[in-house]
Amino acid sequence: MTSKKIFFLIASLFLTIILSIVLIKRDELVYLLPVKEPQILRDIAYDKDKRLGYTVHIKEDGKLVPYLVLTKNYIDQGNVLLLRKHLLDPPMPFQEGWKRFYYGYSMIDAFMNKDFIKRFPKDVQENIPSTELGIKALEPNFESRHIDKIKRKIFLLSDIDVGKNKDRLRLEDENNLQYFKRNGGGDANRLAFLENDPIAYTWWLRTAFETASAVADTIEEGRFGGNGVVYPAHIRPAFTLPPNMDIEKQEADGQKSYILKIDK
Repeated sequence: MTSKKIFFLIASLFLTIILSIVLIKRDELVYLLPVKEPQILRDIAYDKDKRLGYTVHIKEDGKLVPYLVLTKNYIDQGNVLLLRKHLLDPPMPFQEGWKRFYYGYSMIDAFMNKDFIKRFPKDVQENIPSTELGIKALEPNFESRHIDKIKRKIFLLSDIDVGKNKDRLRLEDENNLQYFKRNGGGDANRLAFLENDPIAYTWWLRTAFETASAVADTIEEGRFGGNGVVYPAHIRPAFTLPPNMDIEKQEADGQKSYILKIDK
């Protein structure tokens, strides 16, 4: 083998290694670059650049409320996922009576999409897309592998969203959100509070409990648990918005935050 061929072989091998590192570490390489002032909602997503604070304030009944901007592309549907930072009060049961849990017909699902959504300004409501969610089927359906597909504007997170790994069939094309991965905070990032209250409370997920039909999954003290559907727990609404929505920085009392331009 000539020295020229050896040189090209070594160069090709070196280039292959470099490209492999870039592909594997591409989400981390962004942090080697200076922070850019964000222009659109996607820019402040946790998995885009967490240095920017991954929080946007949105008006609820005229008051600005913080929402965590958790991913730039939720369940591969192209929209940015927002999760309310603070829990809603008071807590609510999932449904009335001891009957089999089904997220699609739950009291909480109805409350979020009929009542809670009205807290947002009209311009925000009109920009919230319907997100397709996979949930445990109401009736066994072997063609769809026991999955019902529903579309909702406001919804709860799933157990997989918040970091649970399962060996059984996943209900949709979802992955653990980076924000809730153990090496990014684990149990601590799953703790949720009421505004101006230091106590962590239990909050609902949209996932059916695996071994009891009248129980839904919850997060309790940052850990996975379950709660009977007639017992109350707190609600933590989530929804998506288009990634290219304009945002701007505002300052109040020496604190910097981001708001939607249409929500001014």
